[in-house]
Amino acid sequence: MGRYIATELSSLVSLNSNIQVITPSKPIASSLKVPHYSLESLAQNIVRRQGFGIASTLFSRRLLQNAVQQTIDTQDVAGTAKAFLVTIKDLFRGGVDLRVLQKCSDPRIRQLGNLAIAYRQQLRKTKRIDAAEIYWQGAVDVTYQKAYLFYGYFAPGKDELALIDAIAGDNSILVLPQDELFPQNQKALGWLQSQGWKLLESHSNQVKSISQQLQKCFKQSAALPTGAKLNPFPNLEAEVRGVLTQVKVLLTQGVLPPDIVLITREEQLYGETLIDIAWEYNLPVQVSYEIPLEQTRIGAWLKLLLEVIRDQCPFEATAKLLSHPLAKCMSPEIWSEARQQHPQGIVAWQKLGIDLSLLNLSQNSYRRDIWLKRLQDILTSWDVLEKAKYWAREIVAFYRLQEALLELFKPGEQQLSKAGFLTEINEILALLTVPAQPGRGGIELHTPTSLLGTKYPYVFVLGSAEGILPAAIADDSILDFHSRKQLTNQGLDIETAIDIAQRETFNFYSLLDIPTQNITFSYPELIDRQPTFPSPYLTRLGLQPTTVNTLPLASIELTRQAYLRQPNLLDRQISSTLLIPSITTAWQVEARRGSAIAPDEYDGVIGIKIDPLRKIFSASQLTQLGQCPFKWYSARLLKLKELTEAESDLSAAFRGNLYHRTLELSLEQIKTASDLAKFNQEQLAQAFKTAEQELNLTQLPGWEAQRQEHLDLLALNLASTEFLPPERQVLARETKFDTQWYGLKVQGQVDRIDRTETGLTVIDYKTSGVTPAGVKDATGKANIDIQLAVYQDAIAEQYPDKSIEAAAYYSVTKQKTISRPQKDPQKLAAFAEKVKSYLEQGHYPVAPDIDRKACRYCDYDLVCRQGDRLSRQSH
Repeated sequence: MGRYIATELSSLVSLNSNIQVITPSKPIASSLKVPHYSLESLAQNIVRRQGFGIASTLFSRRLLQNAVQQTIDTQDVAGTAKAFLVTIKDLFRGGVDLRVLQKCSDPRIRQLGNLAIAYRQQLRKTKRIDAAEIYWQGAVDVTYQKAYLFYGYFAPGKDELALIDAIAGDNSILVLPQDELFPQNQKALGWLQSQGWKLLESHSNQVKSISQQLQKCFKQSAALPTGAKLNPFPNLEAEVRGVLTQVKVLLTQGVLPPDIVLITREEQLYGETLIDIAWEYNLPVQVSYEIPLEQTRIGAWLKLLLEVIRDQCPFEATAKLLSHPLAKCMSPEIWSEARQQHPQGIVAWQKLGIDLSLLNLSQNSYRRDIWLKRLQDILTSWDVLEKAKYWAREIVAFYRLQEALLELFKPGEQQLSKAGFLTEINEILALLTVPAQPGRGGIELHTPTSLLGTKYPYVFVLGSAEGILPAAIADDSILDFHSRKQLTNQGLDIETAIDIAQRETFNFYSLLDIPTQNITFSYPELIDRQPTFPSPYLTRLGLQPTTVNTLPLASIELTRQAYLRQPNLLDRQISSTLLIPSITTAWQVEARRGSAIAPDEYDGVIGIKIDPLRKIFSASQLTQLGQCPFKWYSARLLKLKELTEAESDLSAAFRGNLYHRTLELSLEQIKTASDLAKFNQEQLAQAFKTAEQELNLTQLPGWEAQRQEHLDLLALNLASTEFLPPERQVLARETKFDTQWYGLKVQGQVDRIDRTETGLTVIDYKTSGVTPAGVKDATGKANIDIQLAVYQDAIAEQYPDKSIEAAAYYSVTKQKTISRPQKDPQKLAAFAEKVKSYLEQGHYPVAPDIDRKACRYCDYDLVCRQGDRLSRQSH
């Protein structure tokens, strides 16, 4: 009879079948082929029987904030509580006498002690304990003991030892390894022996396993076993791909998934990449870490909902909310209307047929229970759970959220502002966690400490880099290592930097005991563009990096990439299965488009004839065709265009329309400069008002603040002598024409025609201050003006008895004439013939002008790939 300590499991010659096995993790329990039951579970049951509750993450944070308000003079209560939380939990776990901290000469430590005591008092008022106190509380007044086997607690804390000693009955066994690498276990052994525990003799076998050889190499210079290797990779994705490829090779060789394990200290860093690439490789990989609720779809949707409620249904946030997979409240037709209108506010959205009445919270404050009921109504009305059922993680997240909301629910509680409620929900999303990948089975990813004491034939340790394995020791901003050392010298048992380093080293040493056949360490040489180096533990072990030069193709996607340029290496059946022919064709198309090979149908050379006389052009279309045939082809033949979107600002096109229409209305009764001199500001303002209403500009955000600037600019033009010189009079405005120009049908509208004693002048208004680009000349520069040349010839037909004296571009922005281009009939005729040849041959190549002026405001860059071409040519 008695209680016993074994240094290793093999020391136990026989094990009583009636003894209950306690392990810290499921993998350790599985390795012993027993149900998983942890020391934490035992403690929870004991504490509940004592009448205490364990404060949830959310509730403990609120109580700590109350304690901060009592003890610390600060405006940032939430931030201060967050800063102190980790340190206070460390003190609770360590069983530190907080009264000693209150008497410390250092005011920072006194403040910490006062806050920790105040927080504990807050907990006890509600008959609760913090989760960090669970083992200490569980060890109080224990009245029932039984025989347990405690396995996997290889570096137990003082609180764990206290509970183990309290609940362990006769024939209980604690497996506690003894090694000079971790002297804390020797102290633990001494304390347990003082409590009546007995140390069993070791009966370890003498078989030289790979794990024993590795541990020997770690302690002293020795030959490395053949089953250990270290593989560097260029980056994290390459590392994951390399490791999972080796895993897939093992599976094809008949190795079972339970015989393989993936290990990393940084599950969050590797988890998502592992899940994604495992899916691509069709590998059954299971991760077990947790992520914040805000990283789930439920969390993302809720954050959008809170933003919409806070800002009263702005367009972008509301559109994202309604189109989210958990909402799906917008049909394509409504979305098209919404893009064109940019509705702001509940009423505007309801005009589109979207019922957002539940988001109509007119008051700024309600009781907490009313806020929570409204949120529940939204979740129910929008059927969020039903839409989340396709993802296991989202179902878990939904019910985790429900638990938190239920905890917040307090009928009749005092008023809570909208900002306060939104803050509480955001806090829930940041604090609460859910499994990243609910489920079980397959090849598992674990942290090293969750596997201590287990055995796996094939072990892969990812992230074996300095700063990850071991993790960099970070100083505590509240209780730094210098303060900890001082408190240790005063007799307090607080974990120091040396303790942390020794624990890390011991955990790695214990990790080396896991493999039975092979262990592969790997690390990325770059993480977030920062270079990394092998773990110092591996240097101490004597492992040298070995580059993996060749790996088999582990997925269909990789196979396609590899055989893309050499499809003849695959037989026809496999090639067809992998879709190689169609993918190769697509790749060849892209390769040709970026090379000097003659353009084909993918570059606008379609070979389909169009009769030039059956096509009606505008001057701008001819200019577009003359600058880049492919641009005209995309717009006019393929009819490609961007989706209609409501204007959020006054675009160049709208500004031009506004100026043109205002000037047209202003000149209705004006013929000469003397008429213009009588035109007053009120008349201009009325013309401007009519134009802005016709164009619906009053709906633009901030338009009232902008309109005066545009009105003033137009007033400057009407006051300028260059706008309408004394020697000219307005003959016509917005004159439409339909003509044949060098054998091409052209239609259009001339802004203004002025009459002088010697002839007519054609005026075209421009909002920019520079001369517009023309079509390409013989050198490829966009220097030949087409627009005014067409206008002159068209107006000459309408006024055969008048001579066209000149044509000019007038800049409204600069309030002056910016160009009077001269016609060259020979060049114009040659251009018209080129246009005809484009149409007759179906030839519209990607050929912008040499200065790429045609590309500056082009909507078709994704189609022509002109940017990709230049990039490849530059390289």
